[in-house]
Amino acid sequence: MIRSTRRPEYGRHQSTLPRRPRFALVGATLLALIVAGLSGCVSPGTPRPASPTHGGTPDGTSQPTPSSSTAAPTSSTVPATPPTPRVNCAKVKCVALTFDDGPVPETRELLAVLRAKNVKVTFFVLGSQAAAHPDVIRQIVADGHVVGNHSWDHPLLTRLSKAKVRSQLVRTNHAVVAAGAPKPIVFRPPYGGTNQSILRLAGAQGMAQVLWDVDPLDWRDRNSAVVARRVVAATRNGSIVLSHDIHPTTRAAYARIIDRLRERGFNFVTVPELLGSRLRPGASFRSAHS
Repeated sequence: MIRSTRRPEYGRHQSTLPRRPRFALVGATLLALIVAGLSGCVSPGTPRPASPTHGGTPDGTSQPTPSSSTAAPTSSTVPATPPTPRVNCAKVKCVALTFDDGPVPETRELLAVLRAKNVKVTFFVLGSQAAAHPDVIRQIVADGHVVGNHSWDHPLLTRLSKAKVRSQLVRTNHAVVAAGAPKPIVFRPPYGGTNQSILRLAGAQGMAQVLWDVDPLDWRDRNSAVVARRVVAATRNGSIVLSHDIHPTTRAAYARIIDRLRERGFNFVTVPELLGSRLRPGASFRSAHS
């Protein structure tokens, strides 16, 4: 009960009042104080919303934390829904730039270029690298890019059992979430090696499979000018471009690539932005048109 801090104002002339009216006045004052105090109290049974600064939700329940079990992090841990597109790719030319196999500390060099050019991309990361460089993952997210799943340590998944494929996906999702990124909703199999079983396993973890239609072979030909020329020549409206941020020559090529594609009227979007509402668990894409 909340009690008033104000004391009743009994004057020095109260003693001149008749005895019974004085008691009536005191009783009325106390009754008013009791009513006022009750109106300010909250019923013990009234639920209070949890404070958002302590990880609570509006209904008073606590948000779950990532588990160390084999179950994938749930969407309630970190939001994992496609973002609202910044541009309408049905009306303008769009391309999604994607980078595989990182992050590495030098990924920050590419992030600086993307930041300066105001370009958002998608990083398909290895779980082992996300665990080794969580600070880079956090910077990727802070800069507005999307983090996708590229397996734990880059095996050819078609040669693994279902249990091992699932482990590759789940461990990577855990590492990405632990590093501070949303749970991935896009997955890229190493080497593009996939089959229906792998696609179903990815779908069961809430992810769509994303391949590519532009490959500059930057992993083989470590020449920035060659990589830039191939990307610019092959990119079409709706393309998904494959590259690898682990190679210095690739990182050095992208300022030129972005400038040339922008001159051709392309808008740079993330994979979820490019695919929009068609992006759903278990679906597979090579571009916006296939």
